[in-house]
Amino acid sequence: MVLVVGVFVLRMFKRWLAEKLLPKSTMEKGMQEDSIVTLLGYVGGVLVAVLTLAALHVDLKSITWIVSALSVGIGFGLQAIVQNFISGLILLVERPVKVGDWVSLSSDVEGDIRRINVRATEIQMWSRSTVIVPNSQLITQNVRNVTEADASGSMQIKLPMPLDTDASKVRQLVLGILHAHHGTLAAPAPYVQLEDVATGAMTFNCVAYVASPREVSGVKSELLFEILERLRQERSR
Repeated sequence: MVLVVGVFVLRMFKRWLAEKLLPKSTMEKGMQEDSIVTLLGYVGGVLVAVLTLAALHVDLKSITWIVSALSVGIGFGLQAIVQNFISGLILLVERPVKVGDWVSLSSDVEGDIRRINVRATEIQMWSRSTVIVPNSQLITQNVRNVTEADASGSMQIKLPMPLDTDASKVRQLVLGILHAHHGTLAAPAPYVQLEDVATGAMTFNCVAYVASPREVSGVKSELLFEILERLRQERSR
């Protein structure tokens, strides 16, 4: 009865927090749902377990033996699970990354964080597939948070051209295309630089900024189509 009532009260308490109390606060939504509610749920779960053991009149010595047995099991086979659990708590408390962030891991995983669970974090990639990443990787590995400091994204195009090309004219044409596209930002302003002059060719570095890193690939593709079309028209004149 203590277990059933405790679980029921804990669920009602978490629902009240998520739907009634926390939405009225000034905390961001990710902090409310993924940190406060989850952590209090863990604390409440431990409290229910302790009350249940107390109601069963479990002897303290028995609990000590159980803990010792679990310690042996953890030492042989549950290190990774415990490590990921502790890492999940660190993620919820310190919040180096949070739900909605665009992150890039050293293991070629890049996408939006959709959910931070007890053991693992769900990252949705550009292909709409979901990668389950153990929480320990987000703590122990190098993680690039693309949207932490600045939500905008940068787009870069390397444009090789023959040496006999009018560099000033190409710069003016490409810069006009970058400014005119609806997906690029006016500030920071786009720019075109002559990056290198090698044997038989020169390379332009074209950079523009978009509202979100998620838009980079789409805007870049549209700009490439337009730049190639305009260059083809200029050559045919």
